[in-house]
Amino acid sequence: MKKKTRLLSNICLLSLLAFLSTGCMKDKVTRTYTISTPIYEVLTKFRESVKSQPSVDISSPGKITVSGKYIFLSEPNVGIHVIDNSNPSSPKNVSFINIPGNEDMAIKGNTLYADAYGDLVSFDITDPLNVVAKNFATNVFPDHSIYYLGAAFTAGTVFNPDSINVIVGWSTHDTTVDYDPNYNIYPVYFNNCPNCSMFAVPASSQSANIVATNGSLARFSIINNFLYTVGSNNLLAFDISQPFAPAFTSSVLVDWHVETIYPLKDKLFVGTNNGMYMYDVLSSPSNPTLIGQFVHARGCDPVIADNDYAYITLNDSSACLGFYNELQIVNIKDMANSFMVKSYQFTHPIGLSKDGNNLFICDDKDGLKIYDASDPANLLLLKQLKGAEVYDVIAENGLAIVMAKDGIYQYDYTDLNNIHFISKL
Repeated sequence: MKKKTRLLSNICLLSLLAFLSTGCMKDKVTRTYTISTPIYEVLTKFRESVKSQPSVDISSPGKITVSGKYIFLSEPNVGIHVIDNSNPSSPKNVSFINIPGNEDMAIKGNTLYADAYGDLVSFDITDPLNVVAKNFATNVFPDHSIYYLGAAFTAGTVFNPDSINVIVGWSTHDTTVDYDPNYNIYPVYFNNCPNCSMFAVPASSQSANIVATNGSLARFSIINNFLYTVGSNNLLAFDISQPFAPAFTSSVLVDWHVETIYPLKDKLFVGTNNGMYMYDVLSSPSNPTLIGQFVHARGCDPVIADNDYAYITLNDSSACLGFYNELQIVNIKDMANSFMVKSYQFTHPIGLSKDGNNLFICDDKDGLKIYDASDPANLLLLKQLKGAEVYDVIAENGLAIVMAKDGIYQYDYTDLNNIHFISKL
């Protein structure tokens, strides 16, 4: 009996030791990340490369500007595609303007204005197939002046372009690092991989006075002889009476989280996360004057306007910390006392455009929605065009040019009873 008890005790002890041993052992957990390392080039050489090149495939569509028969489509931080849209049924990607660090653009006549990181570049687009950079206004966009370092915020600083390095591309490679799920919700490499830094992520010639049409997500705008741009919290004005020599004139503090700018006659409508700001540029075009403000709930906020109403889309994108997905129509007949007429619920509205009484709303995965807006308090849906994740639109003269995540879609709406698809690029 004692032998059996002793044997049983030994078995229990061995089992306990085995359990404890197993409990103390850990499986090695790893994660693989793609590391992107910047490729630098001296600013002088970088500027020499900012020019037309042969056309390249559109990888990541960005913002859009329409100038005559040409569509200018940005590819964020890479450059601008030039598309010949003489025949909307068969658009042709004809050239590419290499502009690393580019986000926005505007066109007047034969001059294209675009940002290249912190610089404002003026291009001659007389021949859209052979675009030439004519001038670099240095360090006018401090928000994006990543290669001017601490001096970026010092007004009047003189820079030696041969001593400044610019990011012109990225090299990538995979790296595998240890990961402890019990230690932190973030990968261990953030603490142990200093070289990973923040770059690591999981595996035609036009009239000289004609201003091109921008999409509703634009942050550049032109009225007469002034270019207006918005930064993270300000509105900048540039005198472009000398087209290839824009001269900075003023910076107006707007609000935090400024997103878009829209021109209407002698007024500017600035969309922010918190509301719409209305500016007059008639009396002092070099220094816009605030004349009205409409406050709304937090949300991403493109805005367009006509003589009587402003149309604002709000969506719940995480970048804006929003909670609503709706269209707000605001009476702006008296801009100092604007008020909301009505709001309409959408799935995830983003860009928008208006041609006469026709209102076009890009509702993300729900497609393009076209409304009769003759009565803003009672919008009537005319057509819903599904099949693409759409985010911006320019509608003019019966042609709707629609930006989607997978390219450019075009629709003919000359006959509102027969709105139909034309092409995709």
